[in-house]
Amino acid sequence: MPTRLDKQIDRIVAESGGSEHEALRALMQVNEHLEAELARLRAAVIFSHASGDGEWLH
Repeated sequence: MPTRLDKQIDRIVAESGGSEHEALRALMQVNEHLEAELARLRAAVIFSHASGDGEWLH
Protein backbone atom coordinates (compact mmCIF):
# COMPACT_ATOMS: atom_id res chain seq x y z
CA MET A 1 0.00 0.00 0.00
CA PRO A 2 1.51 3.37 -1.01
CA THR A 3 2.22 5.78 1.80
CA ARG A 4 1.28 9.45 1.81
CA LEU A 5 4.88 10.25 0.90
CA ASP A 6 4.79 7.81 -2.03
CA LYS A 7 1.64 9.49 -3.30
CA GLN A 8 3.24 12.91 -3.02
CA ILE A 9 6.31 11.71 -4.93
CA ASP A 10 4.11 10.22 -7.66
CA ARG A 11 2.17 13.52 -7.91
CA ILE A 12 5.37 15.58 -8.18
CA VAL A 13 6.76 13.31 -10.90
CA ALA A 14 3.43 13.42 -12.76
CA GLU A 15 3.36 17.22 -12.55
CA SER A 16 6.87 17.20 -14.02
CA GLY A 17 5.71 15.42 -17.15
CA GLY A 18 6.73 12.02 -15.80
CA SER A 19 10.40 13.03 -15.74
CA GLU A 20 12.16 12.11 -12.52
CA HIS A 21 14.97 14.46 -13.52
CA GLU A 22 12.57 17.41 -13.83
CA ALA A 23 10.87 16.47 -10.56
CA LEU A 24 14.22 16.50 -8.77
CA ARG A 25 15.10 19.82 -10.42
CA ALA A 26 11.82 21.33 -9.17
CA LEU A 27 12.37 20.01 -5.64
CA MET A 28 15.92 21.35 -5.58
CA GLN A 29 14.68 24.77 -6.68
CA VAL A 30 12.09 24.77 -3.91
CA ASN A 31 14.79 23.74 -1.43
CA GLU A 32 17.07 26.58 -2.57
CA HIS A 33 14.20 29.04 -2.15
CA LEU A 34 13.46 27.76 1.36
CA GLU A 35 17.15 27.93 2.33
CA ALA A 36 17.33 31.54 1.11
CA GLU A 37 14.18 32.42 3.06
CA LEU A 38 15.61 30.79 6.19
CA ALA A 39 18.83 32.81 5.78
CA ARG A 40 16.77 36.02 5.48
CA LEU A 41 14.80 35.15 8.61
CA ARG A 42 17.98 34.36 10.55
CA ALA A 43 19.49 37.67 9.45
CA ALA A 44 16.34 39.50 10.55
CA VAL A 45 16.48 37.87 13.97
CA ILE A 46 20.18 38.69 14.35
CA PHE A 47 19.58 42.28 13.25
CA SER A 48 16.61 42.59 15.59
CA HIS A 49 18.66 41.30 18.50
CA ALA A 50 21.64 43.51 17.62
CA SER A 51 19.40 46.59 17.40
CA GLY A 52 18.40 45.96 21.00
CA ASP A 53 14.66 45.50 20.77
CA GLY A 54 15.04 42.41 22.93
CA GLU A 55 12.33 40.40 21.21
CA TRP A 56 13.08 36.89 19.97
CA LEU A 57 11.08 34.69 17.67
CA HIS A 58 9.98 31.41 19.25
